[in-house]
Amino acid sequence: MDRSYLSHAGVIAASREFVCIRPLTYENAIEAPFLESLFRGRSGNLENTVFAMLGPDAKTRLCRTGRSPGFAFRSPDQMAAAMKQILKKYPSTKTAPRPLPLLPNVRLGLNVSSCDNTPLAIIYSPDQAVRTKLQQQLATLAWDKNHIGQIQFCVATRAEELKSLAGKTQKPGILIVQPGTYGNNGQLISAVDPDTTPAELGDAIDFALLVSEFQQKTMRQHIVRGQQLGVNWKTAIPVTDSGGSRRRRPSN
Repeated sequence: MDRSYLSHAGVIAASREFVCIRPLTYENAIEAPFLESLFRGRSGNLENTVFAMLGPDAKTRLCRTGRSPGFAFRSPDQMAAAMKQILKKYPSTKTAPRPLPLLPNVRLGLNVSSCDNTPLAIIYSPDQAVRTKLQQQLATLAWDKNHIGQIQFCVATRAEELKSLAGKTQKPGILIVQPGTYGNNGQLISAVDPDTTPAELGDAIDFALLVSEFQQKTMRQHIVRGQQLGVNWKTAIPVTDSGGSRRRRPSN
């Protein structure tokens, strides 16, 4: 996606009143046909990225669909203005508690957080009641003005799901992780006990955000180095993007 659009202050402000969804593309066989129904590239198949703005019925198209916002809008300013007009057409009728935005699993959590250069908070416990409690606690922090969009979240129910992490991870709690450069592993920064206070949890997250600022990437060097290291990402379903199928796909 084009960062010049999605990092635009006006677009970010308007997006607070939208339900924003990050498609999984080649990581979800059930989701892929829906994305294909929204946009297909020149090959006639699902491409690596899809951008759409839909009405509350999830069917009505509110702008031209494509690979990125640039397919629908000439500039970020135009996109922000269009979003404001859409909000007038679909005014909010009620305020509901916002759930914690979860990625499907630790594997994708590490990869997405590496892509976005953000920490990953893993809720780990075999006990459903403990996981629910921790999710509720994290949801408050996830949506506050100082942390919104700055952290990725996922859940782990078994110790086996944490095998790609370096560091002690046996105890249930919230595991704050710095993703590896290519999103296929991670380093445990801190482990927060289930009985921690909101202030202690906030401090752990803020420290992880500070650490993440030092992990910067240059796209060309990043790709070349990944190819040299033989790092590759195996997708859940076959890649049909013609640009992606012509070369090996390094992890992010």
